[in-house]
Amino acid sequence: MEVHVWELLKSKNLHIVVDITKSLKDNIKNIVSNDVKLYASKLDIQPARLYEYFIWQKSAIPLEMLFSLSDMLKLNKDFVESNIIMYKHLGVPEKNSIKDPKLPIKITPYFTSIIANLFFDGSVPEDGKGTYYNQKNKDIMNDFIEKVKEVFGDTFYSLRLDHRHILKCRIPRVIGEICRHIYNVNSFGTFNARIPDLVFNLSKEHKKAFVITGIIDEGSIAYDGSIIFGVSNKGLIEDFNRLCVEIGLETSGIKQRKKLNQYYLYITSKNSFSRIYNKFHKRFNLISLRYKAERLEKHLEIKKQKCFHTREFADKRRGIILKELGIKEYSINELAAKHLIEPRTLRGYMYLFIKQGKVKRKKQSNEFIYYI
Repeated sequence: MEVHVWELLKSKNLHIVVDITKSLKDNIKNIVSNDVKLYASKLDIQPARLYEYFIWQKSAIPLEMLFSLSDMLKLNKDFVESNIIMYKHLGVPEKNSIKDPKLPIKITPYFTSIIANLFFDGSVPEDGKGTYYNQKNKDIMNDFIEKVKEVFGDTFYSLRLDHRHILKCRIPRVIGEICRHIYNVNSFGTFNARIPDLVFNLSKEHKKAFVITGIIDEGSIAYDGSIIFGVSNKGLIEDFNRLCVEIGLETSGIKQRKKLNQYYLYITSKNSFSRIYNKFHKRFNLISLRYKAERLEKHLEIKKQKCFHTREFADKRRGIILKELGIKEYSINELAAKHLIEPRTLRGYMYLFIKQGKVKRKKQSNEFIYYI
């Protein structure tokens, strides 16, 4: 599925200007220069505008005017589109543009993933101030930037730390408006956004892209393998739950934290989620759970380990852990990853060791570190 640039003219919020190759400009110049006033009259513009666009070739060309003129001159639309070398929103600096654009725009799972990014950790403000995406993790932010380039072309962006020391990536406003138009998004707002009908009507690969991106932005995967997704919008999480079901995942159903005004659900089919993600990620490597995927895979590896409910087996493992702590400090999660032992089992060991006076702990960042 793809969208041609002239189809964007249907949107009231899109006021696009473009630059085209010199050869096409010269081609049009050779035709209209013989009677500039006549063509200007047909286009209902001043003759000076045609001089700017095609004779002097100094200004970007309004998209609507370009295709109106190409219709008059009986130029093939696909040919004209293939000669567009830049587009941007009317009235913004040329640096806020897409150069060497990928046209027509293809609706791929990467595009659907960008839509999800804008829903969960980004925004397309109604006041037209620009499109942005927030992300703590630098690698995930780089994935977002590469997805934008993969879908749209050589896109201008700015990247900086905001007041919370979180990465904020701003991209041209025109991209946000194109996203809104193509996916028919009513709102990207936190409390009233709904997943667009188009996402439900596209293939399962698009639905997977949206769900996985949701876990990247508004989900977490704990060291015990718990996969949780939460937002402050009941309608949005109901839509998300529906997508999960449609791609073959089981969930806990929607729950509410009333004090935090948040709705959440667990994806309970961990093995199914892992299989879906790994197969999908091989094809669309820019949609990556990164460290969250590593946690899930480590948990599933731990679950495969043989475990015997005997004193001898437990004593042997406790002895291994004490030996490790005699060498260096560890967190529960570090020990779990190294020795493939459930974190909750290790916590039980630690409570016993502390009670026996064999081990101490200290708070470091968001977790406890254990040592002898």
